[in-house]
Amino acid sequence: MYYPPQTKVTPLTTITRQRYLPVPGQVLVRVGERVEPSTPVARALLPGEYRILDVASILGVRETEIDKYLLKKIGQQVRKGERIAVRKRLLFARVCRAPADGFIAAIGGGQVLLETVSPVYEVQAHIRGQVVSLRPNYGVAIETVGALIEGIWGAGGEETGVIKMAVERPDEPLDAENLTTQFTAAVLVGGMTADAAALKQAVRIEARGLIVGSLEPSLRPLTAQLPFPLIVTEGMGRIPMARPIFELLGKHEGSEASISGGTSVRGEERVRPEIIIPQLGQSAPPGAERRLSPLDIGLTVRVISQPYQGAVGVITDLPYWPKEVDSGARLKVAEVDLGDEGVISVPLANLELIST
Repeated sequence: MYYPPQTKVTPLTTITRQRYLPVPGQVLVRVGERVEPSTPVARALLPGEYRILDVASILGVRETEIDKYLLKKIGQQVRKGERIAVRKRLLFARVCRAPADGFIAAIGGGQVLLETVSPVYEVQAHIRGQVVSLRPNYGVAIETVGALIEGIWGAGGEETGVIKMAVERPDEPLDAENLTTQFTAAVLVGGMTADAAALKQAVRIEARGLIVGSLEPSLRPLTAQLPFPLIVTEGMGRIPMARPIFELLGKHEGSEASISGGTSVRGEERVRPEIIIPQLGQSAPPGAERRLSPLDIGLTVRVISQPYQGAVGVITDLPYWPKEVDSGARLKVAEVDLGDEGVISVPLANLELIST
């Protein structure tokens, strides 16, 4: 049996996500409580930083002389820009100012050690749902029912917004000229790909996120500067968005989606970029915990190599004997029905299971 990589594309399932602090703190919600994406669920103070201020050099005095110029003592609080030490001259003064809010932690050797104020780190729910479990001092697990789509590649953090289709077909590139203010604060679905002009225009109209089928590799540095998450569903290049994904997103146009462009690790599982579309009030069909499934006749798969990269079809046959492919090698293949494009033979290693 061959177990291919899998991509989750399901219209209705039960989704559970953990929302934890990186350090111990305070959990702000209770088990059973309903939460919105922006609901704070946990909060903590992160460890502050230490900064060494060379006061003697700044004032132009000996290390042993700084005490008479200091305006602050050990333990005192200072604000960013506040004067810590001043040396007055006839026509001017030399001033050492605090580079950040904090406390004077130590003084010695002509230097002042500043401990900056610990920033408050807050974790939000990110998805609309219900708190189903709690990890004391760290956070909660939130459960929702809705659609789930996994991406191949992504950039950026997390965001929430209403889905709007910015193209009419999965093979249509996103055009900057079509991105008007009607798409402001929306999660845009862009079809095949987006060029630099479209990415920059999405920033100008303050989009909340962007979902495209593919992206030119040369644009990856630009994606690191985007203020919103970007999710690529197929891969790098110019590949149309898989029709099942495009149609599922189109079905939920106008619905609120929670999207994440980054990758993370949940337990032993690597979490890919994802789109979650809650549908509260719906009941998800019972299903087993996600696990690897072998290829079989009747399953939906996506081709992950040229010349049919991104095409989605159904396996009609799994020949027992290896078959000669275009490269001349003899490999195990699957016969995949691509609909209008006919039936093709694809090496098993070039297939990905679309798991529903």
